[in-house]
Amino acid sequence: MAKGFLPTTWNEGTEYYKKFSGFDIIFISGDPYYDHPLNGVSIIARLLDAKGYKVAIIAQPLKDDDYKACGKARSFFCISSGLLDSMLANYTPMLHKRENVLVPERALMVYTQKIKEAYKGCMTVLGGVEATLRRFTHFDYRTNELRRGILNDTKADILIFGNGDRSILTLLERMKKAEKKEKETDFEKVRDTLDLKSVNGIAFRIKKEEIDPNIRMLPSYEDCIKVKMKLNLLTRMHYLLPENSFIEPCGLGFIQHNRASHTLQEKELDLVYELPFTRQLHSKTKNIEFQQDMLGKLDSSVVIGRGCWGSCTFCVIPLVQGKEVAKRSKESILKEIELLYAQGKSTINDLTLATLNMYGSYCTLYDSPEQIYSPLIEQEITVYNKTKYCNQQCVGCQYRKVSTDLVPILEGVEKLQIKYKGRRLELRSAIRHDIILEQKDMFRKMMKFITRLKIAPEHISKEVLQQMNKSNPEAFKEFLTFYKQVNKEQKSKKHLVPYFIAAHPGTTRKDMEILKQFCKEEDIYVNLTQVFTPTPGTISTAMYYTEENPLTRKKVYVPRTFREKKDQKNILLDDDSEDFSDGSG
Repeated sequence: MAKGFLPTTWNEGTEYYKKFSGFDIIFISGDPYYDHPLNGVSIIARLLDAKGYKVAIIAQPLKDDDYKACGKARSFFCISSGLLDSMLANYTPMLHKRENVLVPERALMVYTQKIKEAYKGCMTVLGGVEATLRRFTHFDYRTNELRRGILNDTKADILIFGNGDRSILTLLERMKKAEKKEKETDFEKVRDTLDLKSVNGIAFRIKKEEIDPNIRMLPSYEDCIKVKMKLNLLTRMHYLLPENSFIEPCGLGFIQHNRASHTLQEKELDLVYELPFTRQLHSKTKNIEFQQDMLGKLDSSVVIGRGCWGSCTFCVIPLVQGKEVAKRSKESILKEIELLYAQGKSTINDLTLATLNMYGSYCTLYDSPEQIYSPLIEQEITVYNKTKYCNQQCVGCQYRKVSTDLVPILEGVEKLQIKYKGRRLELRSAIRHDIILEQKDMFRKMMKFITRLKIAPEHISKEVLQQMNKSNPEAFKEFLTFYKQVNKEQKSKKHLVPYFIAAHPGTTRKDMEILKQFCKEEDIYVNLTQVFTPTPGTISTAMYYTEENPLTRKKVYVPRTFREKKDQKNILLDDDSEDFSDGSG
């Protein structure tokens, strides 16, 4: 076994843990075992190990025997397709099958079935990106039809959505009590002891007589099948009320979705990202050379937070990581950077956050304090709730406070680079160009650590940007002027890397011609253009399915044929090769 890795087999468990007689929790993942803080399964597994649980990871299972490598989990199996929805992993935007993909189609269904076949009566918990995106009735691009929420399709027992750190620890603590009381872990027999209704961030089946009349009822799967616009209603409800509880009918049953977990606090995030990751791929990784090429320079990146409040209608990040930005402390971030420098890393390849210049920002509408217990740091903490309704349009909102907290971190890095000669930091995460116009001095500081600046204007057409919920064209034009000014001030020629989307709902060929002309006039080099791929759970996907914007309720033109999608991309790129991006934001 590679030194420092968590066990991946029963025999490795006997070497890793003292008095070993079985694993408490076993993770099944479609991703390779990359023991790095960018890997969700590795994060949760390391956290549970640190809390005294016996943990194993079965990565990329292909054969029936792979699922039996670690025996039966005492508490439950936690099942994830990995960092990408398995259907997006398997198919291109043109629905061509991708090569070298080891995660199966409908991975959560396959993995859950295999585990239940191998171990009768075991408890199964879904988690990760695919579970989060597909927890409600959703449009499936591969089959061009609606599908039921993933709990219905998999028959798993519980689903953890969004940030699962607190949720999974809470479940495991309650499983301990249930095991003492019931002497077993069969889900139906311990279900009442778990008190699932009080665990934030999970979904589970309930009976009709258990329904709380105070919880909002979503349109049923059957309603959405009969009336297309019911999917828009469902999407609008969970988009405008992202932290609320819901009940969703399907067939004769019901799924209760508890309120989302509160944003993690600094101390919690510091604990998580200071865990002893090896930052390496496990030596038993399948097609390891290919995986190492894919991971590239990620090993020296430093995660500084989670979440994004940009509210782009096509993006899954707010669904998966939350709309509020959780941040690590400056001290914790600099501690990790110094450790990497001291270990000989010559370059830190990014301070990772979905939108780098959102670090430290917050919404003042979260003004209602609540005391909760944090199983991460094992003490009471204060979290804040938003009691006033809002339209979730965060950019430009008077209640949204934009921060420059990144500046002291960059100043701290500069001091470390004096101490550790020859070391450097390169910022690679994308920024929001419209927000940075309120952070001009911070941008000047950031530019000193940037080689290629990533931004995501996505388009220049005002009508298209409105459907994407992106800033207006004037903001991009103003940014370009400012960017050139800073380059001139600093006597540099930093490259701009803009991301654009073709064939998003509302986009025509004419719109792409206008974008091409704009890029030509502004001398913008274009090589990163993704064809919009309908991703479960997003506003844009509901738009694609219904040809109506769920928020404005206005009709939207939808490019549907593969020919038009390719044409739109090719207009911008002057290229007929296929786009292999996933379109998830």
